[in-house]
Amino acid sequence: MSVAACAAAPAVTRANLPRSRDDPFRLAVDQALAESGLASRLQRGFGRDAGIAIRLLPGPARDLLAELERGEHDGALLNAPQAEAESEQLGLLRDRRQIATVDFLIVGPTALRSGLDVLAAQTHVAPALSGLARVGAPFIGAPEGSGTRELESVLWRAARVAPQPSWYRSPAPGQSALAAARAGRACCLVERGVWDAAPPAVRQKDFGVLVDGDPLMQAPVHAMRSFHVDHPAGKLFMSWLSSRMGRQAISTLPAYRAVSP
Repeated sequence: MSVAACAAAPAVTRANLPRSRDDPFRLAVDQALAESGLASRLQRGFGRDAGIAIRLLPGPARDLLAELERGEHDGALLNAPQAEAESEQLGLLRDRRQIATVDFLIVGPTALRSGLDVLAAQTHVAPALSGLARVGAPFIGAPEGSGTRELESVLWRAARVAPQPSWYRSPAPGQSALAAARAGRACCLVERGVWDAAPPAVRQKDFGVLVDGDPLMQAPVHAMRSFHVDHPAGKLFMSWLSSRMGRQAISTLPAYRAVSP
């Protein structure tokens, strides 16, 4: 082949390699959906019902979304609706659909509950965050790019509070916000499924749920496929998620409410 022909030939990438049903379905999942156990439940359920393997690829939702747009993954399970909607509007996703709803919680030292009682804020996140900021209660921010961070930003705006470095901190590299909050006697926003899956050493008498029940702390979980790759099992996986068997797999974790098609 001539040099010119080589230059004109398209680069062989993961996105344009032919796929087979024998290839694992590459499913990108937000870290929270992996830590809660939802992703592994769906992995096992689909493998059992369809006989097709899923390879889970956890990480921050926004990073995974960018990789999905480039065709590095076959599909994704994410909880960052604003970022997803932007990609969908650009035509970079296909078959995006909501499969579940999940609640988030504010957790932290239970000694702070008395102050939240005064604020009547245990079920209202905006006054709770405002109150925590007012007293300078340490708060661990969710990892950059995660679905939890996207929701957290919405909640700070609702509270009309700009997090300040004097009390707002980031977890150490490789450390979850929940682990950092427990170790540092701080507060954080956590998905209910992650909280339910936390070991008993985290959920102690002196560290628990501070705010729960505000509709602002509900978030959708969406499944979607990449526009640039078409795994032969992609449509089957999406249909399974909306089927009775898929909804049952989702509902085995009490934190998630499956969405009917």
